[in-house]
Amino acid sequence: MALKKDKDILILLGNNIRKARIKYNLTQAQLAFEANLTREFINKVETGKYNISVKKLSLIAECLGIKLKDLF
Repeated sequence: MALKKDKDILILLGNNIRKARIKYNLTQAQLAFEANLTREFINKVETGKYNISVKKLSLIAECLGIKLKDLF
C-alpha cells in the first residue's frame, strides 16, 4: 500500500512542476539548463519516474521563481 502512495506523491509533484514550468513558458530543456540538470531528468521527474532529492527539488523551485512548498 505504501508503494502506491509513494508513486501517487511523485506523480502529484511531477504534475505540479510541469504546471509551474508551463505557466512560466519554459520548456523542459530551458528549465533543465537553468537548474543545471538534463532534460531527461526533468522529464522523468515530471512523469513521476524519479524520486527527486529535496536539494534538486529546491533548485527547480528556485529556477521557477516559486517556493518549494508551492510544488506540493
